[in-house]
Amino acid sequence: MVAFSSSRAFASFILGVLPSILLTQIVRPSQADKVQLADLRHVLEKARNSTGIPGMGVAVLYKGKLIFAEGFGKRNDRDPYTVETVQPMGSLTKAFTAAAIGELVAEGKMDWDTTPISHYLPEFELEDPVLTSQLSNIDLLSHRTGMPNIDFAWYRTNTTRRELIKRLKYVKLDPKLRTMVQYSNVMYTVAGEAAANVAGTTYEKLVEEKILKPLGLKNTGFGAIEMGKRFKNYAMPYNAASYEDAQMSKFITGYLDPVYFSEAPAGNIYSNVLDLVRWGRVIMQSGQVDGKQVLNKTSVDQLTIGYTFMTGSKRTPEFAPVQAYAMGWMPDSYKGKNYFSHGGNVSGYRSNLMIFPDDDLVIAHATNIKVAQLMNNLPFYIADELFGLPKTQDWFAVSARNSQAQYNEAKTVRDGVLPKQIEGTSPSRDLEEYAGSYANPVYGEGSVRLDSGSLYFKYNMFDSKMEHYHYDSFKTELADFYVQMTQLATFILGDDGRVTGFRMEVMGRLILFTKIKAPMA
Repeated sequence: MVAFSSSRAFASFILGVLPSILLTQIVRPSQADKVQLADLRHVLEKARNSTGIPGMGVAVLYKGKLIFAEGFGKRNDRDPYTVETVQPMGSLTKAFTAAAIGELVAEGKMDWDTTPISHYLPEFELEDPVLTSQLSNIDLLSHRTGMPNIDFAWYRTNTTRRELIKRLKYVKLDPKLRTMVQYSNVMYTVAGEAAANVAGTTYEKLVEEKILKPLGLKNTGFGAIEMGKRFKNYAMPYNAASYEDAQMSKFITGYLDPVYFSEAPAGNIYSNVLDLVRWGRVIMQSGQVDGKQVLNKTSVDQLTIGYTFMTGSKRTPEFAPVQAYAMGWMPDSYKGKNYFSHGGNVSGYRSNLMIFPDDDLVIAHATNIKVAQLMNNLPFYIADELFGLPKTQDWFAVSARNSQAQYNEAKTVRDGVLPKQIEGTSPSRDLEEYAGSYANPVYGEGSVRLDSGSLYFKYNMFDSKMEHYHYDSFKTELADFYVQMTQLATFILGDDGRVTGFRMEVMGRLILFTKIKAPMA
């Protein structure tokens, strides 16, 4: 936790613990700046406790001055969460992916909207050859391809990215490009892998060489395991069974996931709030650092132009009537102030980075819990305070309501939305007849085994007991630290009465697994 009791203390802080931020860029705040956010530390600590957040970091960079930078709570069960604490940042990765592609565009190795992605990555092929020949970088990076949510197929699997990409030709897609966002981590992964292929390197090394090293973002990298090896000051992830448990600090401790992150270009970066505000200012200044052009100006400016529109309920008057999606950023306005932002949510961590370009303001917020909404609303509280805007909502109360609603939604998914159970029924076949290997062209292979009188479904890293529900349907809980959902697997019989497959609805998609072989006797 960092508190500045004097200008000397602040200077000591800058020289001692902010080596990765250029001193010519980050300067001491004036007394007026301090007064504007005088109560922020107290307000944030109260909000953190009341909304059930174990640890978090917040940094505010205003007109080149780091006017607020503090950690709150704990990064694990013992140690404090500080402004230097690193953690996975989820979908904030998307802006880094788009920026790295922008550098290749500037070098003439790729383009935004003329050459199809399949030209850069031959493994990328869709069912419709015309659509394959049309989709460009902008289509993928602005989420307008119409690719449905198939993240479950890519989650915690050891299958390589290239092999997973080859399966996309079996996804049923509407050939018409969208004007509304159909959010797709998978398509961001395709774009990142295509760029890596063009550069003749891995995706991770591409971003390191094009973005992280040139900008001096020394606290930023890829992968939770690498993060744990590089830094002692990293945050562990947490969850809670309910909003009430979170408020009482009854947290469930997670782990740093060792499993290969197949969707890395969509969400595998780790960082801290200090690196994030610096990154945000580079974007705000069109790729400049201390007046020096480090990233290509034209490419950086292209990243924050809206191409598609977000859907949702009617918005409150503070915001633009419609929110857009650019490439890794969401342009919007708040009480007449233009901003662009993006949030992150991965494996028990949440984050948000918001930039008010016309006012030279960057706000970064990171938390180490699966469910939290404070980071989405804090920037609006800060904007109200700094710009003297009229107070129209209690943003901390909004955060509390939204967090509780998110916990309630998570419980619904965890318990499952199942049809009414018909009691007194039995499976139509002996349990051993359901056992065997199953496959889906998009989702790959899974298996059902009989063990001690019960069926178990093995898929990627899930190994879940299947409890008889009714007839040939079995309740299956797919659960690890991050994902908890209950689904109904219904087995299908052929005309000869043999089991031919089963269907299961996951993340809103009905998946048909076909039986490919019975277990060995």
